[in-house]
Amino acid sequence: MTARRLRDLASGVKVLLGILSRRRVFTGPRSVGLTIANVCDTDCLMCGVHSPLLTKPPVPDTVPTPAFATRRPFMPDSLFEACVQECHEMGTFRLVLGGNGEPALHPRFDEMLGRMKQLLMEPYVLTNGISLTAARVKIWGATPGHFRFSLHAGDPETWGRVHPRNKPEQFERLTRHIKALVAAGVPKVTTMHVIQKANIREVRRMVEHAREVGVKEILFRPARADSGISQVIPSPEEEQELHRDIPQCLKLAESYGIHTNLGEYLANNLYNHQGELDTWPLYQKIPCYVGYLHTEIDLDGTLIPCIFSKRVMGRMGAERLRDMWCSPRYQAYRLEGRAMPRRGTPVKGCLCGACCMAKFNQNLHNLLHLKSLRYGEA
Repeated sequence: MTARRLRDLASGVKVLLGILSRRRVFTGPRSVGLTIANVCDTDCLMCGVHSPLLTKPPVPDTVPTPAFATRRPFMPDSLFEACVQECHEMGTFRLVLGGNGEPALHPRFDEMLGRMKQLLMEPYVLTNGISLTAARVKIWGATPGHFRFSLHAGDPETWGRVHPRNKPEQFERLTRHIKALVAAGVPKVTTMHVIQKANIREVRRMVEHAREVGVKEILFRPARADSGISQVIPSPEEEQELHRDIPQCLKLAESYGIHTNLGEYLANNLYNHQGELDTWPLYQKIPCYVGYLHTEIDLDGTLIPCIFSKRVMGRMGAERLRDMWCSPRYQAYRLEGRAMPRRGTPVKGCLCGACCMAKFNQNLHNLLHLKSLRYGEA
């Protein structure tokens, strides 16, 4: 077993011990989300920050992380280095590189990948891939990690409908680069598609495109109706048509050896009802475990426990990550999440009724109760 996998295993075991103990944590966060960019080089219709359908700029209450209000484009280099170093010292295995824009636009992005590789930490990159070049493919292709490409299309025509500012040839170039990255054989490469009016009839083509480039995992997500872009939400009739198509698309993906979440989409619509997430019924049955294994560090160093939480735990630079993670305020958050089913009220400051971590919590709950061996991505 490699040193990297040993680090991964040690992190996971210590997190589970913390969850079982309830009263303390035995390691730092297993995964940390780093908001490193607020700018983007595309304009996805369903984006709550950069969509051309937005009639006015988003405000802090409608974007995932509060630092977007500062309009600063990138996380400072010194802050990134401090985050990585303190996370490494606490045993963190995975760093989720994202933000309210495109992380690969950060001027030092490729160097960031190299730094994490040096420290045996795994980058989990959420990217549109537009900035990829042949030279960058070589760098990314030598990086142990996970690159999830937000495509939302399986062909140039659909790509153009979803991204009005971009050109079809960009999709064709991106397709070649993803195929080369898969062929490198080092990182995990997956795709993601947010289903909306512009692409709802193209799920089969998305599966076929994944096969063409060699991708073995696709994540599908329904578009959300918040942030003033409800016009991208499929009609009830379109949703019904999608659900009639899903079984055949799922069967096709399985025949290609491609893992998807289409079965879950068919079973519960991913807790989505006409663009509105409704996860509160789930949390009346199971706890939230996120406080034991994940945290978010904003572009200005603000520490929040979950991407849609308004609960600030401190700020990098003013406090050490270890002190914030082990603080009474963080422990209070953890215990509130554990008590949700018994207490019958959401965690203060969190969107428990529209939770983006619902599936992960469900997977972990099943694992803890010996119903599944699936741990999830965090």
